[in-house]
Amino acid sequence: MCSFKYRKHLLSLAIGLAFSGSVLAAGNEATITQTSAAGVAAGNTATVTQTGDINVAEVTQDDELNVTTVTQDAVWAEAYVDSAGVNNQVTVTQSDDWHIASVSAEGNDNTASVIQTDFLNVADVEMSGDANSVAIEQHGQLNEATALTYGDNNSVSQSQFGSSNWSEGSFVGNNNSLESTQEGSGQESGLMDVYGNNNAMEVEQYGVSNVGGVVGVTGDDNTAYIYQEGTSNVFIARDLSGTNNMLDAYQSGVSNQFLLQPVSGDDNVVLADQRGDYNTIEAGYGLPGDDNYVDIQQRGDDNYSYVEVGEDHHDVVINQLGDQNQAEALTYGDSNSVKITSRGDMNLASVYADGVEVDAEVIQEGTDNWAIMDVSGEFTTVDVDQDGTSNTTYIYGDRAQNDTIAVAQTGDLNMVDLLVSSSQNVVDIAQNGNTNTVVGLDGGAFAVTGTGGDVSITQTGNGNMVMGAQGGASNIMTITQSGDMNTATISQN
Repeated sequence: MCSFKYRKHLLSLAIGLAFSGSVLAAGNEATITQTSAAGVAAGNTATVTQTGDINVAEVTQDDELNVTTVTQDAVWAEAYVDSAGVNNQVTVTQSDDWHIASVSAEGNDNTASVIQTDFLNVADVEMSGDANSVAIEQHGQLNEATALTYGDNNSVSQSQFGSSNWSEGSFVGNNNSLESTQEGSGQESGLMDVYGNNNAMEVEQYGVSNVGGVVGVTGDDNTAYIYQEGTSNVFIARDLSGTNNMLDAYQSGVSNQFLLQPVSGDDNVVLADQRGDYNTIEAGYGLPGDDNYVDIQQRGDDNYSYVEVGEDHHDVVINQLGDQNQAEALTYGDSNSVKITSRGDMNLASVYADGVEVDAEVIQEGTDNWAIMDVSGEFTTVDVDQDGTSNTTYIYGDRAQNDTIAVAQTGDLNMVDLLVSSSQNVVDIAQNGNTNTVVGLDGGAFAVTGTGGDVSITQTGNGNMVMGAQGGASNIMTITQSGDMNTATISQN
């Protein structure tokens, strides 16, 4: 089951070519095969220690309380351990350049520890059994660490220090956990091809252009936490399905990305926290399922968030602090809730809601902010609150019915563009400041059509103007203006 054995001759040939101009010491090769028979009180013990240039160690143990220790100090070293039995312990330590370590253990209470230093190390650990533990530590560049476990209560710990390293954990079974720490640049670590429940992943990455991911996870009550610190780091969650799963990502730095593609199931939680500039959060493939919760926090400038959710009872919260940030949220389904809060200047918040009993809220504080609300459905509540100067709100309600729309603007030079159709809609606009405008009637927008509509507009300040238009029967429009140079025009059909 040593999956890297097939590489041995090719890699050794590559080493020989690399050192074709120099003289290497003769290569050493040690092979130990142990089998424990009936009647033995203790198991087998194998210890291999090799020094030189090219070394190969192969240890095979079959049964009982086996202990295997391989220590290699060479330019090129390969260690292959295959254990089958109960309570086996495997330790492989390799130093200098170019190492391969492959460990396969089948049985109960197995422990494998692999330590590799320097350049181009490969570690592959595969276990099948109960209560297994894997620990891989690599120092250097171009290292690979892969751990596959089959069974219950397995634990994997991977630590890599250097650049261009790769680590992967894969589970089939329950109560498994992966811990990975990487420091350097170009690192990749992920939880992949996992089947089962109560699995946990914790990844920490420090440096530049690192990638952490959760790909192909099927099961319930799984948890993935990733901490990334640096520049141009990426977290990817793809093809997750199940219930009560949680994704928690923290990214600190510049030009980081959080990507969901997608997460399906019910009662899932997605938490994303980004600190820095030019960061991106995208969940464009949506969260199909019910009762999911998404919480996004972004602090910095020029950040972007896009979230799309389908089906019912979702809660989406986006908070942005900084300038020139963009947040977009799309919901398809009933009883969904979206809240976008942005504090800073020249920010854009956009919400599209299609469904019944959807709550959509935007709060903006600053200057030159934009809020765009597009709603379709029934019994939807839209609430926009802007505090600052030169803020703009666009509200579109095609096919809206029995909806409640409230807009509050505080500051100077604010504008509301309103277009709502269908029946039984309630619109409440409050403006406090100078030169406010709610147009319509050849001035563009502000047309509330349908039957049984109720429009209330309150303006406080100077230079305010309400034009208006209302079409249908049994409609009510109320305008209150306080200040100088106010103009009100109402047209009801």
